[in-house]
Amino acid sequence: MTSIRRGRIRRSLTPIALAGRAAGRWARASIGRSEGRQERQKTAMLETGEDVTRAMGEMKGAAMKMGQILSLMSGVVPDEMSGQLSQLHQNAPPMAFPLVEGVFEQEFGRSPDSLFKRFEREPFAAASIGQVHRAELSGGQRVAVKVQYPGVEEAIDHDLANAGMLVNMVGMLSSGLDAETVVRDLKEGIRAELDYQREARDQERFAELYEGHPFIRVPRVVPELTTRHVLVQEYIEGRPFRDAVDLPQEERNRVGEIVYRFAFGSLYQHLLFNGDPHPGNYLLLDDGKVAFLDYGCVTEFADETLEGFRRVVRALLVDDRAAWRRAVEDIGILRRGAPFDDDVLYEHMHWYWAPILGERVRYTRELASEMIRRNTQTTGLGGQINRWCNVPEGMVFLTRINFGLAGVMAGIGAEGPWQGIIEEYVSGAEPATELGRLSREATVGRRSV
Repeated sequence: MTSIRRGRIRRSLTPIALAGRAAGRWARASIGRSEGRQERQKTAMLETGEDVTRAMGEMKGAAMKMGQILSLMSGVVPDEMSGQLSQLHQNAPPMAFPLVEGVFEQEFGRSPDSLFKRFEREPFAAASIGQVHRAELSGGQRVAVKVQYPGVEEAIDHDLANAGMLVNMVGMLSSGLDAETVVRDLKEGIRAELDYQREARDQERFAELYEGHPFIRVPRVVPELTTRHVLVQEYIEGRPFRDAVDLPQEERNRVGEIVYRFAFGSLYQHLLFNGDPHPGNYLLLDDGKVAFLDYGCVTEFADETLEGFRRVVRALLVDDRAAWRRAVEDIGILRRGAPFDDDVLYEHMHWYWAPILGERVRYTRELASEMIRRNTQTTGLGGQINRWCNVPEGMVFLTRINFGLAGVMAGIGAEGPWQGIIEEYVSGAEPATELGRLSREATVGRRSV
């Protein structure tokens, strides 16, 4: 890669060309003799997935971020395509080293080789906004250095203007995928991820809150070497999260519970929310902990806002549908006056909270698919109900992590007492698991400030 592709017209030509190739490929696969048609269509999906993944990876920015989010939509995006898109979490094409040097000259007036005792020229990870290099400080500490792609801010502005086209191309092969929902989510969060100094401040807040935690680890930032376009943090050695797929079921459940507790424990205990769940952001450590690496999409909630979320959950847990309806209306998820009775609304909308509606639930592709399908349905009774629904302040992040987390958890088939865990956070119930007991001991007296 030599640079981020710039210019809205130039960046628009890529999805237009992709859409044309995808439509032609699908048409050829669907005509002719019926025998073998399913296999031809499967091949067409796979080739389109390769096409889209390559383009999104090369374009970076919002285009690549869309691919990452779509890859987590287990059961909605076809297997052939989500398998290809999942490569965007770790295998994006890197930028050439002279561009990395240019970023350092701009930020520090020096080359990376003069700032670090050792700096690896090849990145070990390349993502939507930047890529990460291993390095070593003068004192010998190993660090991970995230370098933002030059031109990515301009590219993101153009991509967000054209975002629907790329998402719709995947939507042609997917059921229940509404491009506007994904694009709206992107516009809310992605621009905030461009400021690495803001990200570093958020990461340090998490690091302080989870210092010495029994099963969660957050890397510390090196603030004196962090700027708006360069972020330096301690390097953590671990196995990629995708390796959890090969673990025994009990260990997968434990890993899933750690991820779940980090997401919702941070929200309800510390009023902080890290809204970018995907496998590339987690590492499995040899001591049994999970490291959480990325803090580019963090938001903070007021306690009164969270109390509205708690009321929704409490009503669900006791199956009080009238109270649940009032609660979702109060926080703005459902507009008042919707012409549907409580049971009809519940039947359609409860899928958003499905994992906590049983004492012990296993995340599956089918469950993740239904959660997303119901929330993005545009036709039939579900579509009529969704037109009375809204995404109030804060819910964009919750929706992103709820669906993203469902995809991550379905990917490893995690099973657990999610209802009991949430009851700990919203009602002060006793810990539902041993991890809950350890977590409560570690977090007593700690609160985000």
